[in-house]
This record gives sequence, C-alpha cells and structure tokens, in this order.
Amino acid sequence: MADNPTKRTKSIKVYVFDDEKIAIENKAIATGVTASEYLRSCGLRRVLATKPPADLITIRATAGTLKSELMMLSHLTKETNNQQIINTVEIAIALVDKTIAAAFNLDPYKSPSSQQK
Repeated sequence: MADNPTKRTKSIKVYVFDDEKIAIENKAIATGVTASEYLRSCGLRRVLATKPPADLITIRATAGTLKSELMMLSHLTKETNNQQIINTVEIAIALVDKTIAAAFNLDPYKSPSSQQK
C-alpha cells in the first residue's frame, strides 16, 4: 500500500466541528490509538476493539474470585442439604455472573466465544 510503511509522508485535511473532533479523539483514546490511526482504521475499514478501563478489569477479576468462593460454598452447602442456604448461594452466584456481564456489556446466558465478533 505504501512505498515505505515506516514513514508516512502524505496527509489528508479533514474539516470537522468541535464536537466531532472531541468524539473522534475520545474514540481513539478508547481504542488505545492516536486520532490519526483511528481515522486511518475507519477509512481503511479496519476493526478496532475498545479496551475496557482498568477498573472494569478489576471488577471482573474480583467478581471472578468471589464466584469461585461462592462455588466452593455451594458445594459445602449441598453436603448439609439445607435448601435455603443452597438457594441463597445460587442466587449470589447468578448476581455475580450478572455483575461480570454488566461490566463488559455481555449477555450472561451466551457462551463467551459467541460474544466475540
């Protein structure tokens, strides 16, 4: 596509409104690239995935650890055969799944592989 892919020498001047410039810059930041790379990717039909913020990654990791603990508790409560405790733990696990899904806008009832496009 380019004679020397390590150095770009051509430019395209694009006029935008202030709000459009802000939106483009915000989308570029969200995908972890410069505004120039973002616009090149859009123009060349490349797909850029938005990086989740660090706090969402922390939420997912913490929720995952909580789910593991709840799963162990679930196994222990099944030994006691106390249905009320079993139901409470199962509800808590479902809430953790919903929290993880909400943090990444995922459907908790679909498999992870079917959600990545």
